[in-house]
Amino acid sequence: LFVEAVDHGPVAGEVPIALAEYDARHDLELGSHASAEAQAAAVADDIAYNSHDLHDGLRAGLFHDDGLAELPYLDMCYASVDYMHPGLDEYRRNHEALRCYFGIMVEDVVNESRRRIAELDPRNPGDVRRAGRPVVDFAKQFQRDMNEVRDFLHRDMYRAPIVVREREMAAYGVEDLFSLYMSRVELLPEEWREDVEAAKGDGASVARIVTDYISGMTDRFALQCHERHCRDGA
Repeated sequence: LFVEAVDHGPVAGEVPIALAEYDARHDLELGSHASAEAQAAAVADDIAYNSHDLHDGLRAGLFHDDGLAELPYLDMCYASVDYMHPGLDEYRRNHEALRCYFGIMVEDVVNESRRRIAELDPRNPGDVRRAGRPVVDFAKQFQRDMNEVRDFLHRDMYRAPIVVREREMAAYGVEDLFSLYMSRVELLPEEWREDVEAAKGDGASVARIVTDYISGMTDRFALQCHERHCRDGA
């Protein structure tokens, strides 16, 4: 239902069905790399996620600054903050150290991307897509060092027992909503019911419509819908 096998060179395998269907109508050149702009956006997401997750983990008490201060680059960041601003309170010390780490990540991407682009010397967007590797990325050594940070987050945040329990509860909630809307499409908003009617009883199409509706919910709205319909037995 949600994936479809495609054969596009280096990305041969399963892709989301919606993406495969769109590619069939408009060639997305899935066998090539993304544009430079898309690569930059992907790396920016990586930087943002790492930075925000470190902040969030600290605020949630899932780990503490002593653990972060042992990680690559973050050790230097904490040492620099302590040297430049001795005696900072814990909140400000963490904030300044993570701000320093954010800057280091950005600087590495900028320097490495400049080097790769100069080496490639592209003449058009197609040269970037056919380069055989990304032109906007971290340096190899920095990627290896970042993997230590990612491993730390996976171990101490994403797989922390309390987080795993919350994730399992959320998964059960989504399953409840999916089953509810599949069996009672009248609970969907009017515009979504129109899409269901247009599907003319095709189960796979209806399932995709319900999936799209649920995936567009905010966490708060999904919880409200679950509370209203599932827990109350509506």
